[in-house]
Amino acid sequence: MSSPSTAEENLRAVVSHDADGAIIVDQSGAVRFLNRAAEQLLNRHGAELHGQLFGLPLVVGERAEVEVLRPNGDFAVAEMRVLSIVWEGQDALLITLRDVTFERQAEAALRAAEAFSIAILNSLSSEIVVLDEHGKIVAVNDAWIALARQHGCTDVTAVGVGVEYAVACTAIGLGTAAPEVLGGLQAVLTGEQAEFTYEYADQGAQGDRWYALRAVPLRGERRGLVVALQDITAQRRAAHMAAEAALLREQLRQMERELVNVEAISRPDDLVRSRLEPLRLRAPHLFNQGLERYGVLLEEALSNRIHRTPMPSWSVRMLGEWFGSVWATPRDLIEVHLQAMRARSQYHTPKKLQAYFEEGRLILLELMGHLASYYRTLAAGDVASHDPER
Repeated sequence: MSSPSTAEENLRAVVSHDADGAIIVDQSGAVRFLNRAAEQLLNRHGAELHGQLFGLPLVVGERAEVEVLRPNGDFAVAEMRVLSIVWEGQDALLITLRDVTFERQAEAALRAAEAFSIAILNSLSSEIVVLDEHGKIVAVNDAWIALARQHGCTDVTAVGVGVEYAVACTAIGLGTAAPEVLGGLQAVLTGEQAEFTYEYADQGAQGDRWYALRAVPLRGERRGLVVALQDITAQRRAAHMAAEAALLREQLRQMERELVNVEAISRPDDLVRSRLEPLRLRAPHLFNQGLERYGVLLEEALSNRIHRTPMPSWSVRMLGEWFGSVWATPRDLIEVHLQAMRARSQYHTPKKLQAYFEEGRLILLELMGHLASYYRTLAAGDVASHDPER
């Protein structure tokens, strides 16, 4: 065999000191040389590998990533490139191996962290949208996609990553694309506001709903916003019911005073007990019976409203007199009304619930009138005693 040429000597000097792993194999694929970096990458001494087949397919000029199994069972990832050379007077192949194990591990860790972040977002019931500094969506959760589908959006890419938030909201039909909302988001993004909140009504396939929007800055090196939509329909309904209750109490305050005075005349011995102990506590079975009868009246009133037929006056009068027979007070009637409303607020749309409120208010006022009339008549001695259980 002839001695190495000057070029081969230069090649040996280069590959020997190269920071990347270098392996030279002959045409049969047997290892003829490897440098120190290759030994470290493979965790093998050069003498162990000399003369052994390299064992991986080699394509000149191509780059590929390969996994290298080390003696201890660990895998290293290397970027491999193959070049044709002449080594010791024979055609050979130079394999360079650049260790990218740390980079790939870091990328895998980043992907795992991103997947974990998305999993956290998807575990939230609120609709979450993350925006970059230009107002484009960079992440969404499953609840946001579900909201889009509820609004008839079949192409979720129209409301997903890469789409401007205002465009996505318009595609869904949300009220969060209003100028005041976009201005608020921009104010948070520029640091003029610490956060932005906004409440709006949404008419979707599930009926009227209320949402609260809250936008806060994205914490970290990357500038952006986290926008959360929270369904506050239940809270709105509860607030509406509380306002309804306050209005009823205000309207009926004078009537209640009159009824208490009439009640004192009709049965002075029982006045203290009747004013301090509600019907719900002193006779729960009678309270439930009254609640059931009141519910029947409500449903009948709603049916008459739909069919535009009048409500029979005798049905309300009979219930009012029945409440009088069990010594009910105006507060008992209010409690019956509110409990009936609470029960229906859980299962009906806001539109139907509003109809219940309107019809219930009328029935309640009429009941109060009949109750007052009953007590006046009783005070005058014109009403015979009878069994309240009938």
